[in-house]
Amino acid sequence: MQNNGQKDGLSSGPPGAQGSSGWVDFWNRPNAIYANQRNLEAHFACLQNDLDAHLPKGGTVLDFGCGDALAAEAMAKRCRNVWLYDAAPAVRQRLRERLSGHPQIRILDDDDLATLPTGSVDLVLAVSVLQYIPREELEGVLHRWRHLIGTRGRILIADVVEPDTPMLRDIASQLSMARRHGFLMAALMGLGRMALSDYRRIRREAGFSTYTPVELQARLSAVGLRGDRLAKNIGPTPHRHSFIAHHAQPMGAQPMGNQPMGNQAAGDPALKVQ
Repeated sequence: MQNNGQKDGLSSGPPGAQGSSGWVDFWNRPNAIYANQRNLEAHFACLQNDLDAHLPKGGTVLDFGCGDALAAEAMAKRCRNVWLYDAAPAVRQRLRERLSGHPQIRILDDDDLATLPTGSVDLVLAVSVLQYIPREELEGVLHRWRHLIGTRGRILIADVVEPDTPMLRDIASQLSMARRHGFLMAALMGLGRMALSDYRRIRREAGFSTYTPVELQARLSAVGLRGDRLAKNIGPTPHRHSFIAHHAQPMGAQPMGNQPMGNQAAGDPALKVQ
């Protein structure tokens, strides 16, 4: 699965945008990532269940690289604002068609994302996103997220892929979920469609960024963030990793958990501090 090499000239777009141009093109057109609608719904139901304990009650969430965001309406029942951003214009159009009338949900384009003010977000969600961001651009994206959460917000980075993870391990996770949710045959057919698609070529050419937990925590520390690894990954891929990041505390500072709520996310019982 590892492919850390990046091609020259790739750009993630405006500050804080997600992914290389090759990946944006991939997500901007029909693809076989999800076997069928049942697969899509089961995936987001799993995310909704895993994310619930981390959402800031009455706060503002930015779902960065949100995809079809089937959990957005459920998130809006707990949060004051749910802001959805995806770099693919076709994805944003689908979101507008489905959610534009919701009073608590806002779909952001690149310009909207670039102009969000400091401290305007309580929680940045980045679920299954880091693998599509070129490694040399990660520092800039982390700085942007750090700017958005101010001093009290947090960043939930989920589904981080380790180097040298065999593709068969991902396939096994997908088939296990398909068996539990009753779409195993569709999943097997979907794997066949993926094998015939340009996914492998794009992954080879655009790159697939992978990180060990130690490396990602070091990358977070380099931009002034502390990353605590969660005991369980967010989503249906248990062999990947998730982290909660927040501003590193200076010596003698009051612990995050004792600060007034304001622009701060709710507690995370699933944390396993590394």
